[in-house]
Amino acid sequence: MKRISFALILVLLSPAGAAAQAPMHPIPVVFASRTPGLQLSGILYRPASSPAPAILILSGTSGREGFQNWETPWAQRLQRAGYVALIVDSFTPRHLAFADHWRLSPQARGQDALDAAAFLGNASFVRAGAVGAIGRSGGGSALLSAIVERIGETRRAPFKMAAVDYGYCQLAYGDWLGGTAPTRAADAAYRTSIPTLITIGTLDSHVPVAACVALASNARKVGVNLTLRTYAGAEHAFDTLYGNGTPAQEAGVVNTIAGFIAEYVGPAPGGAPIHLNAAAFTSRLNPAGGSIVVSMRPGRGPSAVSGSAVLTQRAAGVAVVLHLSESASHAVAQIRQGSCAQLYPDVAYRLGDVVNGAGSAIVANVRLSYLMNGHFAIVVVPADSSGALSSCSDIPRNT
Repeated sequence: MKRISFALILVLLSPAGAAAQAPMHPIPVVFASRTPGLQLSGILYRPASSPAPAILILSGTSGREGFQNWETPWAQRLQRAGYVALIVDSFTPRHLAFADHWRLSPQARGQDALDAAAFLGNASFVRAGAVGAIGRSGGGSALLSAIVERIGETRRAPFKMAAVDYGYCQLAYGDWLGGTAPTRAADAAYRTSIPTLITIGTLDSHVPVAACVALASNARKVGVNLTLRTYAGAEHAFDTLYGNGTPAQEAGVVNTIAGFIAEYVGPAPGGAPIHLNAAAFTSRLNPAGGSIVVSMRPGRGPSAVSGSAVLTQRAAGVAVVLHLSESASHAVAQIRQGSCAQLYPDVAYRLGDVVNGAGSAIVANVRLSYLMNGHFAIVVVPADSSGALSSCSDIPRNT
């Protein structure tokens, strides 16, 4: 069965197949990697006419599990407008689950982007020299790595432009040392030869907006064509299906990225530019907030406790109230990425002390729908940092 599926992919991507009307449904593809022993994969969206400009899409760290939240809507928009779109999957080929995303560096994913660009550049259904790239979160970080130039280096990037949606500006890439200082030495500025757009919310708890301001400011001082757009009050992933962005912000970031693509890769080949208004996103909002109750499962060892946690949307953020079976010792509550079966090692949000089974906290500037993206868990650990879980519960996915 696998051979038949792969054969179909080869036929669809062949020059003979490209001459006919391209299929409108997305198809899985595989392509070569420069990383030894690795073959990359992705999902390809082709418009009705070819050859056409192409846009590479690099996902956030949730990979395939999160495609429906941002990457798939973008691929569909691009396809309807007449562009080729390719969502690159860096994690599945490496057998990495979401909780292991931290094991894959931006530099490794940046090479994936270059490999995907080579695949598109050799495809007969892609217009020669007309490939752009967009990426969000970790995918944006990968783009910053893929297009960076070192001091004195001028290299030809395979992209006409790059749009970085809340990529990690504070990490080090090439000779840029990162950080949030308002001024830096000229030889520490971020450099790239292609037009670059960075979009970020001012309340992003993962990527300090000051780091992106510093990156943009210092890059422009050395002549880099870099545009920064900030969105007031917006958190990380504010423009995803579970994000906290307002309808106007969600439409605005889509239109900004689409305009950047049209300017530097080419106008929408299908004739209808990508443009959304706030009404397209109003159905995602729940003005009344909401509340959920999750059962806390006991961990292992003498400190294991059970109980429940109540998460409620408030104006200031998400209120978390814990009711656990009484424990003889104090404990600490956290929210971590991943699941109880496979937790990310770092703490995403600290909920504070749990004393005699009771604890409460406000996760500021976060929407409950964001915590319900299927990649967070509530964790209670002993205050002595022994490492054993006292109790844990996956926060359910908002369907």
